[in-house]
Amino acid sequence: MKINTTFSGNKVPRTTKILYPLCGVGRDMLYTLFSLFLLVYITYTMTGDATSSYEHKMLAITIILVVYRIWDGINDPMIGALIENTNMKMGKYKPWILYGAIGSAISTVLLFSISFDGWWYIVFFGVVYLVWELTFTMNDIAYWSMLPSLTSDAVERVKLSTAVTVAASVGAFIAGGVIPLIYPGRAKAAFMWMSIGISAIYLLMQLVIVFFTQEKERPKEVVEKEQMKLKEMFKIAFKNKQLMVMLGVILLYYTGSALLNAVGLNFFIFSFGYEVGNQYMFFFTVVYALGTIIAQALFPLIERRMSWEKLINLTFVVMIAGYVVFFVVGLIPIIQQNRATVVYLIIYLISAVFIFSSQGLFYSALLIFIANTIEYNEWKTGVRSESVVFAARPFAAKLSSSIQLLVTYVILLGGGVYGVTQKISSMERDAGLGLLTDAQVIEGADAAIFESASLYSGQLAMLIGMTVIPIILYIGAYVLLKRKFKINKPAYERMVKDIEAGKVGPEYGNEL
Repeated sequence: MKINTTFSGNKVPRTTKILYPLCGVGRDMLYTLFSLFLLVYITYTMTGDATSSYEHKMLAITIILVVYRIWDGINDPMIGALIENTNMKMGKYKPWILYGAIGSAISTVLLFSISFDGWWYIVFFGVVYLVWELTFTMNDIAYWSMLPSLTSDAVERVKLSTAVTVAASVGAFIAGGVIPLIYPGRAKAAFMWMSIGISAIYLLMQLVIVFFTQEKERPKEVVEKEQMKLKEMFKIAFKNKQLMVMLGVILLYYTGSALLNAVGLNFFIFSFGYEVGNQYMFFFTVVYALGTIIAQALFPLIERRMSWEKLINLTFVVMIAGYVVFFVVGLIPIIQQNRATVVYLIIYLISAVFIFSSQGLFYSALLIFIANTIEYNEWKTGVRSESVVFAARPFAAKLSSSIQLLVTYVILLGGGVYGVTQKISSMERDAGLGLLTDAQVIEGADAAIFESASLYSGQLAMLIGMTVIPIILYIGAYVLLKRKFKINKPAYERMVKDIEAGKVGPEYGNEL
């Protein structure tokens, strides 16, 4: 076991190079279960009662999610400060990876296993969800902060970052692809057992990181230099102009990319039916996985042969083209008021190839860019502060998640989707009590969907939310990145040379 051992230099040990990214599979399985399917679980299993209507409870849960995620984003720098000032025998990052994994695994199982009627369920949900947000943030910031700390070598960092993003995509695919195939007609029991299994895998993989990987050695003078107060950390973050640019880019990108997945499942259900829509979502997820994973695996090869500027330009154009095709094709059955056929699925999948492959490259580049702001911070101020910089990524993710939740709620409410899902939820509840069979739930759900007066208005609202809004957000991210981000390959190489030569800090007047 290597729980207390460290390594020196920029060459990452083989065991750490393999296990650190590989164990990200479990993390993203759990995060995908939580981020994509918690609201699905609630939407299709929660029912109203005499004291609390379905719509009011959905509104309350949405408000809780939005408020907590905004708070959690604000809280990220505080967690980052705790990690930045940590110097335990176990290491700087491992303790928080461990504590966070235990808390988030337990709270995940509770949220997907316990449900009851009335407003007390909303109180229970609020308390347990707060625990999940706090503990997963500990794990998330510590895990991602450990990545740039392992090496400053540009080639090593690209390889390691690519391995991490590929593993994350594999985890997201496993959860995102399998779950829709399992839960229709048996949602309550299916989500409970899936949460137990995924939480166990997640916790086991995080324990592997803690016990079998190594952190990079930090000399005593570096440890003392890294100790700082929260106020100082906020100053460092806000003075890092390139980090602030990346914060804006990631916020816009995350919000846009999340909407496709957040609204996509309901769009497929309303287009193809309750069971068939979930099955087709599996194929969509397969395309997502293959497109993303292959693109990310090829990223180091592409990155070596293409400037970062050309890479961003190419992926942006391809990504927008994919969304435009999806939107235009999706409009046809809505205008004609016909039920979508498998032909539409095939075209959706083709457009998804362009969307997800370009997103895989675009996101890999963004991870490199935000990691490079660490060297920028050290070059400019003399202080690295990995945890401060990498707290910006989950902060942007959670803030974008809050925006995505609000947009999704407005889309589903305005499109009349909740009126249909309430009927399906009642059937799933009866199935959980043994009053209906799986087949009866699926048949009843399809009747509720395709006989609904809001069928086509709901489809249109969801289609706009999945495509038009993301296109607008991506354009904003692209413009901000092109105009304000200054760390290209030559600039990064120059910064690393200056850092190695000790030419860092305000006295050198370093600026891009």
